[in-house]
Amino acid sequence: MKQRIVSFLLNQFVIAALISGIIIICLPDYFSKYKVDLVQRNDLGDALHKIYYQDLDGDSLSERIEAQVNTLGDASYLIYKSNGDFVDQFNLDTKYPTTLKGLWFSDVDNNGFKEIFNITQSADSAFLNIREPFKPNGINRQRIFVDTISMFDGENKFRIQTSGRSFNKNINNSELVFNIMTGFAANPRNAYKYDFNKNNIIKSPHLANSFSVSKVIDLDDDGKEEIIISNNASNNQINNFYTHRPDSSTWLMVLNDDLSFMFEPIEFKALGSISNNTINVNNKTRILSFFVSRQYDKLPSRLLLLSTDGVIEKEKILQKGSKKYLVKVNSNQFAVTDRVRGEVVFFNTNLEEINKFKIEPFKFIEYYDIDNDGKKEWVIFRNNYDKISIYRDKFEYQVEFTLADVEGEVSSYGIQQISKTENQLYFQKGAICELFSYNKNPLYAFQYILYLMIYALILLLVWLVAKGQKIRMDKQQAIATEISELQIKSIKNQVDPHFVFNAINTISEMILMDNKLEADKFIGRFSNFMRDTLQQSDKISTTLKAELEYTENFIKLQQIRFINSFNYAIAIGENVDLKAIVPKHVLFTYTENAIKHGLALTKNGMLKINVKKQAGILFMSVEDNGMGMRQSKTNKKNSTGNGLLIMNRIFDLYSKLKNKKIKQHVIELKDAKGNNAGVRVEVEILNK
Repeated sequence: MKQRIVSFLLNQFVIAALISGIIIICLPDYFSKYKVDLVQRNDLGDALHKIYYQDLDGDSLSERIEAQVNTLGDASYLIYKSNGDFVDQFNLDTKYPTTLKGLWFSDVDNNGFKEIFNITQSADSAFLNIREPFKPNGINRQRIFVDTISMFDGENKFRIQTSGRSFNKNINNSELVFNIMTGFAANPRNAYKYDFNKNNIIKSPHLANSFSVSKVIDLDDDGKEEIIISNNASNNQINNFYTHRPDSSTWLMVLNDDLSFMFEPIEFKALGSISNNTINVNNKTRILSFFVSRQYDKLPSRLLLLSTDGVIEKEKILQKGSKKYLVKVNSNQFAVTDRVRGEVVFFNTNLEEINKFKIEPFKFIEYYDIDNDGKKEWVIFRNNYDKISIYRDKFEYQVEFTLADVEGEVSSYGIQQISKTENQLYFQKGAICELFSYNKNPLYAFQYILYLMIYALILLLVWLVAKGQKIRMDKQQAIATEISELQIKSIKNQVDPHFVFNAINTISEMILMDNKLEADKFIGRFSNFMRDTLQQSDKISTTLKAELEYTENFIKLQQIRFINSFNYAIAIGENVDLKAIVPKHVLFTYTENAIKHGLALTKNGMLKINVKKQAGILFMSVEDNGMGMRQSKTNKKNSTGNGLLIMNRIFDLYSKLKNKKIKQHVIELKDAKGNNAGVRVEVEILNK
C-alpha cells in the first residue's frame, strides 16, 4: 500500500497537479469574480471639508457637494458637476453645529430636482436651511427656526444624524422629517417635521435616549406614515421638565404621523441600544426590534417582534455582546452582525436562526446595491476604517482594498452615480477623497483556461525534467557500466591464470618444504584477496581504507611469493579521511605494476605508498626503486601493457560520473649518475 502511494505521488501528472495548485494559490487575485479599482483620488486640502455625491438634477449623474466653513466662519457648500466643473458656492449667515458639516438630500416636492438640507446654529438657536440649486427659481428657504439648544459646559452643542439610514426622510410631497440630538445637556432630543406648504415645524415629545430616525412607513394602513426610532441609552441626567423617562433605561418608541407616540414607549431597564425596523409576517407588517444590552447580567440582549400597537408577539434571548447591529436583508429575513466575533447570523420571521457566516472582525457594516444588479452587497469597514471588504449577498467573492494612508477615520462615504446603470464608491479619509469602481472581473471567465495552461506548462516542465533526468541517468549508467567493464578487464589482468598458477606453485613449494605455517598464512591471504576481488567486482568506487587494505593484502602475498625480496612502507597523513570515496584500484593497479614490472626483477626492492591531503586535494603516490619503465618494456612477457591506459580511461569516466577531477602523473626516477632508479606514479583527486 505504501509503495502504491509513493508511486502515485511520483507520477508526472500528480506532481504537475500539485505544483500547479501551489502556483495557482499563490497567484495575485487577478481572477476573482469581482474587482475593485481606484478610479480617482482627490486631495481636498482640508480634512474639515466633507464630500457628498448626489444626483441633484435627475440626469443619472452625481454632482459633488463639498461642505465647508467659509472665510467668515459661516456654513457654506460648493457644488461641482459630474465632470468636475464648478457650479457655485452657497454661503449661509449661520454656522454649522460645532465642527459637523452635515448635509442631506431629498426630492421632497417630487419634481425631479433634489433639495439640499442642513441644520445650522446661531447662538442657542437651530435653523433649517433648504435650497434647490438646479431648478430655475427652485426652493430657497433659509433660517427656518427649529428649536432652542440647552447649554452644557458653557456651550450650546448639538448634532444632526447625517447618515442616509438615520434621516433624509420624505413623509410625502410636502413634508420632511429630521432630528436634533444634544449630548449631556439632553435637550433637545426630538424628531421634527417640516411642512413645506404651511412653512411650519412640529416637534415630537422628548425621546429621552440618543436616537435616530430609522424608517418612515405606514404601519397600520391608515394612509399616514409612522416614524420608527432607533436609540441608545447613555445614562445622561435629564431635567424632569422635559421628560420623566430616564436615560438609564433604553426605550422602544414609534411615532405617529403627528409625532405623538403610536403606543406607550416600552422600557428596557438597562443601558443598551435598540435598532428597529419592519418585517413582513404573514403579509402583515410587524416591528422588528433588536435590544443590545450593555448590562447583560441585569437584562440580556434580545430580538422582538411587535404588533403595530406595541404588543410583543415573539421574543428571543441572544448571547452576550455589545458590538452588534441589525440589518434588514429583505421583507421576511434579517441579519444580526457581531463586529467583535466577525459573525453575521441570519434569522427568519419566527426569529429562528437559518444561516451563519464567519468573517474577520470589523468596525462597521453597510448593505446596499453597489453595481445596480438588483442584489445588495455587504460593505465591511475593517481596522481603523482604512481597509474595506465587499462581499456578495451570501458572503462570497470577497474583494478587499485599502484606503489612502492618511490620519483620521472615514468621515464620509457612499455611492456616486456615473450613469443610469453604473455606480462608484467614494470614501473620504482626512482630506483625501477616493473613488472606486466595483464590477465583474472580465478575466474571471478565463481563469480556468489559464489554470489549464499553467498545468500544461508545469506538466511539460516536469516531463522535460524527468526526460533530462533519465538521459542523465542513462548517461551515468553507461559511464558506470564502462567503468565496471574496464575494472573487470583490470581484475582479469590481476587474476589471470599466470598469477593464479604462480600462487598455487608458491603454496605447493611451501608444503613440499614443510613450511606449513607460511603456507597457511599465504592461503589465508590469497583467499581473502580473491574474495575481496570478487565481492568488489560490481563496484566502481570504494573507501580509501578498503583500497589500502586490499592493496596491502596483495603486497604481502607478493612478499611471500618473492621470498621477501622487497620491503614496503605506507605513510598516511594525519588529516586524511579514510572514509573518503576513491575509484576502485586507484592504488592497487599501480602497486601491482610496480611489483610486477619493477620490484620482481630487483634485489633489495622498496615500495612506498604515500597518502596526504592539502588544500582540499587528496594526493596519492606509489613509488618503487625497480628497473624503471624503459627496462621494464624489454620484459613484456608477463604484461598486457594496458594497465595505465585502462586507469586513464577509468579516471576520465569517473570524473564525469562523480564530478571529480583526477590527474595522473608517471615519473621515471634517476640516481645521481642518471641511471634508472625506479618509477613514481602520482594521483590527485579533487572536487570540480
